[in-house]
Amino acid sequence: MLLAALLALAPQGPVGVNLETVTDWHQQTPFVDAFKSSREWVSHQASPFSWGTGPAVITDEYGWPQSLQSNQWVESIIFADGSPNYPDGIYNIRYDGIGTVEPIAGGNGSLTILQQSQGHIKINLQVPSDGLFTIRITDIVQPIENIRVYLPGFDNSSRIFHPNFLRSLDPFDTIRFMNWGRTNDSPVINWYDATNFYNYTQATERGVHPLYMIDLCNKTRKNMWICVPHMADDLYVQYLGLLCRIALDPDLTVYLEYSNEVWNSQFQQAQYAQTQGLALGLHPQSWHAGWLYYSQRSVEVFNLFSSLYNQLGTRNLVRVLAGQSVNPWVNKQIMDWQNAYQSADAFAVAPYFGGGFGNLNNVPLAPTFSIPYLLTLCQANIVNNHHVYTRQNKSETNQRGLQLLAYEGGQHLVGVGAAQSNQTLTNLFVAANRDPGMRQLYYSDLDEWFDEGGDLFMLYRLTGDYGQYGSFGLFEWQMQPRSTAHKWLGVMDYLGR
Repeated sequence: MLLAALLALAPQGPVGVNLETVTDWHQQTPFVDAFKSSREWVSHQASPFSWGTGPAVITDEYGWPQSLQSNQWVESIIFADGSPNYPDGIYNIRYDGIGTVEPIAGGNGSLTILQQSQGHIKINLQVPSDGLFTIRITDIVQPIENIRVYLPGFDNSSRIFHPNFLRSLDPFDTIRFMNWGRTNDSPVINWYDATNFYNYTQATERGVHPLYMIDLCNKTRKNMWICVPHMADDLYVQYLGLLCRIALDPDLTVYLEYSNEVWNSQFQQAQYAQTQGLALGLHPQSWHAGWLYYSQRSVEVFNLFSSLYNQLGTRNLVRVLAGQSVNPWVNKQIMDWQNAYQSADAFAVAPYFGGGFGNLNNVPLAPTFSIPYLLTLCQANIVNNHHVYTRQNKSETNQRGLQLLAYEGGQHLVGVGAAQSNQTLTNLFVAANRDPGMRQLYYSDLDEWFDEGGDLFMLYRLTGDYGQYGSFGLFEWQMQPRSTAHKWLGVMDYLGR
């Protein structure tokens, strides 16, 4: 009875989710055509065979192979270590052109060709859990184009997104596309630097084309959180605004953010902002100059985007400044520089819990912790984070008329520096993420955030493998049995209460 009374009194707010980067080794299955997330072409020396040592691949503007050079084969990895994320079963490979196209299952995978004709190969695939599923082209008579690798049950389907992927997004309010856009360290400057919508793969360093993001939001009826590349020029921002105005359902909200964690020195965008800030004389200290440049450029991005997206003032647009959850002083510098807060609608932070336990300089005994003890420490960390930092950040944003959002959040159990290679610590953190106790922690984290007045909370992230670089996925793979996905269950408990 007491729990029911507490739940009835506690506020409940919107919860969104970040997506995993589109790669051939991702743990999501976004497309019914797996070739849309294949690796960029690898060129081989054919004889004697030598992986990746061949000449440049001759392609058209969309990346389709037009011809082979002497003693050359080309290959694209459809998925690496794809099991259990991709299903075993009947795959249909279709393509235009004339040549020799060979599907290969390496490692512990296997395939049987059931039917083959020019432009179509039907296979029964046992997906490798350790190894590669690839397509190799060894001869081209006419350019090989429009390759599609249809997952079981979707041969020649007009669908773009796999229904299992769409269903996994059902509970959420908003989708953040920071990873899909390859925002961190992005090389994109001009609009045409970005991956073409018709490119043979969307798994490039230049990110998924925004039209796929828009289409996903339209199909799922989810709001869209987009991150503008840090070097994007003014025309890029205006084109993006125009595209969203034309293609995105007007009933959906756009959350607009300039880059991602521009304060974080591990990313090129932080170094870029510092260089720009120093050149403009914004502050003599490089890191402070970077914060101020980020603030200034964010306002420019907001105005450029809005000028085409929201000309009539009727579109739902949330302009997001962002900073550090545990450093409200830095956040004030960002909000107050040239009164940037007056051109924004929200300020976002990343109130992760558990991050400090991966720093063995501060917590040298962490590898010896039991899982129950570590989870108890995480619970204390959740309460402290929200009662101190969320409370303070909320006070500062309130004073400036801004919402307080979480652009990322959840657990952050990962080794720092040399500790990232400490296998004992990694094993502990992975086991903790798989422990049923995570269910209560994720519930508690959301409950504390909203109780302190926070608004939209964007979990990091929907899917992702667990290991030495972190265990961030709510699911380890998209179709993980829900009964074993304890972080997901905690979120569902919160949303369903």
